[in-house]
Amino acid sequence: MEYTIIRVYRVPASSQIEATDRFMEAGELGVERDYLVRAYVKGPVGEPAVARGSVSQVRSWWVLVKRQLLGW
Repeated sequence: MEYTIIRVYRVPASSQIEATDRFMEAGELGVERDYLVRAYVKGPVGEPAVARGSVSQVRSWWVLVKRQLLGW
């Protein structure tokens, strides 16, 4: 069996380049989950896609820094 997994991220920025840079930086730091909105898992042919996760609030850089320092 094969499954298809699609992850949707929401990155606040003023341009596409800035959003890409910000997301690449988050990936390097290992905090891309902070921008994760939803993950879809699609099973084999004939099975419907299942949405995992929920819409989360966009966090400011200060909240992200505090979260990294305090570990919550």
